[in-house]
Amino acid sequence: MKIPLLILFLAVGNFVQAQDAPDFPDMRSWMLNNNDTADRYIFADTALIRISPDTKQTPIDTLFAGDNITVTGITANALTIRGLKGPWLKINYTKNGAPRNGYIWQGLISCMPLRRGNIKFVYGIERRADSISKGDKFNIRRFLVRLKVVQDGKVLTSRSLITYDDESANSSFGKIMSGMGLTNVQNIIVLEFSGEACGIPTYDYYFAFTKSNQLLRFPDKESMSDAGAFYHSETFTFPNEKNGKPDMICWNSETEEATDKVDKNGDAIMKVTEKKNAAYTWDGVNEKITGPANK
Repeated sequence: MKIPLLILFLAVGNFVQAQDAPDFPDMRSWMLNNNDTADRYIFADTALIRISPDTKQTPIDTLFAGDNITVTGITANALTIRGLKGPWLKINYTKNGAPRNGYIWQGLISCMPLRRGNIKFVYGIERRADSISKGDKFNIRRFLVRLKVVQDGKVLTSRSLITYDDESANSSFGKIMSGMGLTNVQNIIVLEFSGEACGIPTYDYYFAFTKSNQLLRFPDKESMSDAGAFYHSETFTFPNEKNGKPDMICWNSETEEATDKVDKNGDAIMKVTEKKNAAYTWDGVNEKITGPANK
């Protein structure tokens, strides 16, 4: 777990499932099903709407971060921008009280919509952010994801994260929690990215939205399992939860491995091989979190 990188109460959200459109691997399943309509926000600060799924004609409209849209179709037309290859989408939206429709490139819309009152938490893929493995010198495909806080059409603040790799970013889920008892924190936003397969980690990236309208990265956590052979989980305990401590986030980690013994159903009996714990301290006045950098 790394602090520089980035359910509970009042959680919102639903899983974003794999799309059935043509193969656009850089955009993945983060967004849509081909056969369903999907409500989303505009992710880009400014997004041009087209009359057809291409850039050949003059834009027919302009939308802005946080504007509501409904995706009604995925086209076979693809476009690559900022290293991301994705399809054009057919959308419906309302502007100046009138219903409209058009086309938009997928990289300009958000992943699943999150909101609390009149505040929208808008997150999406901003660009590729690949890195080179130090040991084997191979390319690790990664994505830069940005979270924006939008209120009444204005972007209040934003923050970014880089996914650990592409295998653990096949699907996305988001939720909003309360401030969880942390001083001067309005909400905690969790963005989860998962590989949805055995042996591939799921990462939960945490952000704190403070009462001064700042968006801060909190520690992230990881979980992984491998078909009854291995299990690793990390959990947080916040101040307003059982055994919580004032302005502290308690981190616990547990790893289990299969033994040679089996239960009456023939399943391997698991044994805890490692337990770890640590604590992060939240300074609600100066809006800083401190704690161990690595676990």
